[in-house]
Formats: sequence, C-alpha cells, structure tokens
Amino acid sequence: MTMTMQRRQRGLSMIGFLFVAIVLMVVALLTFRMAPAYIEFYTVQKALEAALADTNDPTLTNVRRAMDRKLSADYAEAISAKDVNVVKNGNVVTASVSWEKRLPLVYNVSLLLEFDASASR
Repeated sequence: MTMTMQRRQRGLSMIGFLFVAIVLMVVALLTFRMAPAYIEFYTVQKALEAALADTNDPTLTNVRRAMDRKLSADYAEAISAKDVNVVKNGNVVTASVSWEKRLPLVYNVSLLLEFDASASR
C-alpha cells in the first residue's frame, strides 16, 4: 500500500523549483527595471493633458511653455518641451510626443521601450 501511494505522489522537484525561481526572478528584474520608465510615461502623459487644458490659445509656443512648466515641476527628464508637436485638425488640437528609452540589463543586452503620449482638446 505504501509503494502505490509513493508512486502516486507528485510534487515539484528541486530542479523544477529552481527553474520556476529563476523565471520569477527574471520577470521581477524586468518589472523593477521597467517600472520607473512607465511611471515617467504616465507623468509625461498627465503633463501633456494638463498643459493642453491649461492653455487658452493652444499654439505650439504656448503649449510648449506650459509643458515646460509641468515637466520641471514633475521632474520628468525623458523629454523636453522642444519635443512636443502640436497639430490642429479643424477644431481639435492634438499635442503629441514620442521617445525611446534604452535600459541596459546584462552585459550587452538592453531593453528598448518606445513611448507615444498624446492629448487632444
């Protein structure tokens, strides 16, 4: 009876446990490495929306000036106000900005993140 119970018992072997632990550590490493870049993306997105909403006359110069104030207050360093593009389509004004962030991981391996933020009014 004990022989049949031992054959039926299954679990995670030591090698299986190590494999799962390594995969979880890699995922955690990538998550912790990418988190600041995504926090900065949401900061830029929020600043872009606020700059467009706060400007009475949404011209390129006025939006860039407002964006510069917002970015300096939030310590966002990924972009500058010069990177903002403003396009007017009829009555809709759209401000957008795109940038890339390269995060070195190990030796010559890097992670490239591409961000596009836009806001319309």
